[in-house]
Amino acid sequence: MKKVFIVLMVLAFHAGIAQKIAYVEIGKIINHMPEYKKANDIIETQVLQWEGEVEDKFEAVENLYQEYVKNEMMFSEDIKLQKQNEIIEAEKQAKEFREQKFGKDGEMTKLKEQNLQPLQDNIWKATEKVAVANNYDYVFDKSAESNWIYLKPEHDITAKVMTELGLKME
Repeated sequence: MKKVFIVLMVLAFHAGIAQKIAYVEIGKIINHMPEYKKANDIIETQVLQWEGEVEDKFEAVENLYQEYVKNEMMFSEDIKLQKQNEIIEAEKQAKEFREQKFGKDGEMTKLKEQNLQPLQDNIWKATEKVAVANNYDYVFDKSAESNWIYLKPEHDITAKVMTELGLKME
């Protein structure tokens, strides 16, 4: 019985070693996708516009404050309170606008999802198709953020995925 158990353990160990692993460089693929650059340009243009609007709103708050400080001595207590509330409200609106555009669930996040997610989905589908066609058990992304120390170039399927996407390697 003990021998059967050892044989089963050895077979299980060898079956684990036989798994095929590959990697893909998503960043390289993205750099060759003109539609990804176009999507990024759309996002960047919109972000620059929103940043300008946010800056304008906070500049308006600063102008209200500077005007208040300059004229504070001439204001009655009621006017002072009114001007302070005006400054507080303007700052609140500026912060809300910034959060609406750049917050966790802001319009920038939605814009990125809308423009980039379909492209990323295409990359994932193409990678999966290549992996299935070549019987890979695991495919990893070799990104700058990954902690891979060494990867054999023969396990790189980036070119195959790019071909699947209709992209040319340069």
